[in-house]
Amino acid sequence: MRHQAMHAVSYYDLIDSSFFRLYNRNGSYIDTNVENVNVLLPYIEKNNSLVLYLTGYTYDINSENVKLITDVYLNYTQDNVLALDYRNITRADYLTAVYAINDLGKLVADALNSIVDKGMNPKKIHIIGHSLGVQLAARIARYVNFVIFRITDPAGPLFYFLDSHLTSSDAKFIDIIHVDMALKTGHVDFFPNYGHRPQPGCAIIAPFQIKKDICTHSRSFEFYAESVKNHTSLIAKCYSLNECGGVEYIPMGYATPSNATGNYYLLTNAESPFGQGLLGATFNPFLIIPIPKIDYF
Repeated sequence: MRHQAMHAVSYYDLIDSSFFRLYNRNGSYIDTNVENVNVLLPYIEKNNSLVLYLTGYTYDINSENVKLITDVYLNYTQDNVLALDYRNITRADYLTAVYAINDLGKLVADALNSIVDKGMNPKKIHIIGHSLGVQLAARIARYVNFVIFRITDPAGPLFYFLDSHLTSSDAKFIDIIHVDMALKTGHVDFFPNYGHRPQPGCAIIAPFQIKKDICTHSRSFEFYAESVKNHTSLIAKCYSLNECGGVEYIPMGYATPSNATGNYYLLTNAESPFGQGLLGATFNPFLIIPIPKIDYF
């Protein structure tokens, strides 16, 4: 049974075509409508973790970032790999997309509730959201009947200032990878190359062309994908040990400890492999740009 729309305008014409894709390690996959997750239940290995990847604004299931993340999980982990295609929303104008994901978030939450009801341990569920996808993750987290264990946000531009955003209360553990100086909203926030554009290897972009800076925008999920392959490739250093529980160095990305807190910095290479290991776990305090820690809305 469908939920009552939260707004006067119905967005179901945009939501109806949204579907999950469950990937198999033999190269095949199963697609099913977001409201028919029961089709996937027999194929989900409940003893393994489940990662749900939510792509961002303008993207769909065939986009490079989706392929990069799903492929690396399939090749380097035993996790169940699930992605969501909601292209009619991601290709709408921004304000329409923002309102539509409120209703889509309810349907995805219903699907996750069903997966948990059939035996999946909630502590094994990890949502990765890219740009608009992390705003969808926040809505999902607020509608599920349990606490999402982990949400990872390879942070992109625009989506923190125009609408309510992810906060540290939305999951047991939230880790953020900043490449565009978004707000600090995680339990732990990482700032590769001081967390702003241009990232190494990317061209300097004029302010009026920021939306065209695909290079810096892509670095966040490229960093994360590399961390799945090599857990110690991207090591970060704490800015203030008082805020980091006394832990000076931790890995950024896949292997980040779920009890990590505080702000961590690291330097990367200009091209893949990006990680410098422990050598990159350094920063110049005079180059750090203060940004606020916001945890409400």
